Amino acid sequence: MKKYPLLRHVVHFFIICIALVLLSVAAIVATSWHCELQSQIPAPTPEPSERKAATADIKDYSRPEDDIYLSYPEWYIVWSYQEKADFQEKHLPSGFPYFGAARQYWNSYGCISQLIRGKYAFNGGEQLMLVIIGTSFSVEYILKGVYERTIGKLSEWSSGGQAVEEDQYAYRAAREYADFVHIRPFYEFHFARQVKGLWSKTPFWGAHVIRKWERRTFLTADYTLEAFYCWFIQIATHLTYGEEPADTYALIENANETLLQQLPRVKIVKQVGPQAFIVYLPRYQEFTNLAAELADRGIHFVEIAGNSRITMSVLAPQSWRYGSPNAQQLFSAPILTRPEWKRAVLGCDVASLSAVVKSLRSEGIGVEHIYDY
Repeated sequence: MKKYPLLRHVVHFFIICIALVLLSVAAIVATSWHCELQSQIPAPTPEPSERKAATADIKDYSRPEDDIYLSYPEWYIVWSYQEKADFQEKHLPSGFPYFGAARQYWNSYGCISQLIRGKYAFNGGEQLMLVIIGTSFSVEYILKGVYERTIGKLSEWSSGGQAVEEDQYAYRAAREYADFVHIRPFYEFHFARQVKGLWSKTPFWGAHVIRKWERRTFLTADYTLEAFYCWFIQIATHLTYGEEPADTYALIENANETLLQQLPRVKIVKQVGPQAFIVYLPRYQEFTNLAAELADRGIHFVEIAGNSRITMSVLAPQSWRYGSPNAQQLFSAPILTRPEWKRAVLGCDVASLSAVVKSLRSEGIGVEHIYDY
């Protein structure tokens, strides 16, 4: 190092930058951890013996019930990317609340931690995963927030606040990514293809050349780093958890084989009663859409993945509060780009899920997502 003083200074500079970013993450965590819960959750109840007997021959029928809570912070990242894509459709990226989104992640994690403390055994693997992805999400948004509000802001000024072709490409990529993570894990998205598309689908020259080349340089670096990060997380996830199943089991009632055959995404595993079936359903966002369709057809859930509790999030005006005893509003947070709206997290018994979904829709409140283990 003594022979290369410039290299030494560069290394020291990067060490200082990393330390500052990590200190920023720590500050965000410390200031965002407190959560005002609006309801508590009941202690988990064991699966009745008759249901255990009916499902004993189905491999991997059950999943941990605390997943309905621990999966929420991970999905918050999905909602933030969706919100960012919506914002970029009509605005330049420097105005997006990057730091507020990082704070909301850790606030949601704090809410979930308070809810499940003392109710479920500590899930070290899931907790570690939430810390890792939360830290990486926070680092990403802190770096982007700092960049967009300095160099990015100057670049926007150079174009007179006008979007260039690279801005439009970035919006389309953000929309594609936001749609993708609704149905598949984020690390499966091909960011490397976005680099190729950026250079092949946007013209090299045009109006506002300073903005064009600043965006081209920034987005190339962004997509490349995202590609390497997704590759690393995919390998780590597969080594730790194996391949994550894309479907889940559920016990439903008030159904018949003819009706279920009209729903191609519902696979009958076996019949366990006159109108009761064990079925195999898609997870992630497809489950939310399918649950609403089953509710419309009068079909009721008895249990999902061997569990009797479920959570969901809804988007509603700030003044709204769920008034039925069928579900409890656990906590809520404002939508950062639409502060007159909030995201409310509800919890209910699986047996009440269909009734809750129908009652919400009758109020004009859309179910954003059902957290299906």
